[in-house]
Amino acid sequence: MIKATLKYGSNVSSGDLWQMCRAGDAFLVAVMDDHGVKGALIMQFQRWALKQVMYCLAIVGEDIQEWLPAARDFITGMAKAGGADSFIAEGREGWPALFPDAKKLRITYEVQI
Repeated sequence: MIKATLKYGSNVSSGDLWQMCRAGDAFLVAVMDDHGVKGALIMQFQRWALKQVMYCLAIVGEDIQEWLPAARDFITGMAKAGGADSFIAEGREGWPALFPDAKKLRITYEVQI
């Protein structure tokens, strides 16, 4: 998580993510196989203006295309149980490769001052 937040940027640090999970404000979903941890996602229920969403705060791991479908199925069950209508994820331009059915909602810009 530390490497990912430093490399790609985030509005939260790995410490923030750890505190959210410890406090029960977010879920750490670990993806494992017989050899150990393959990846992890940190998910949070959020109330948006018109709907409940399952928001992806972080996703990390090796060979993500291999394990993401099973993780997505698991998280879909969590999301539906919590009343969420959709997943929301922000990040780099690679998201459409992971979620081909996703639509772009917004673009974020930064101006140095």
